[in-house]
Amino acid sequence: MLAANIEFVRPPAEEEYGIVAVFKDLYGNLWDFIEPKEKWQ
Repeated sequence: MLAANIEFVRPPAEEEYGIVAVFKDLYGNLWDFIEPKEKWQ
């Protein structure tokens, strides 16, 4: 995603439900990119 110049406004962080990072789309909307915890247990 970084190679495609996607702007992350919050780097990946571990939360109780999984790993989450926040990025902007082309129109400035913010999206949560989530990897649920059950996938990495």
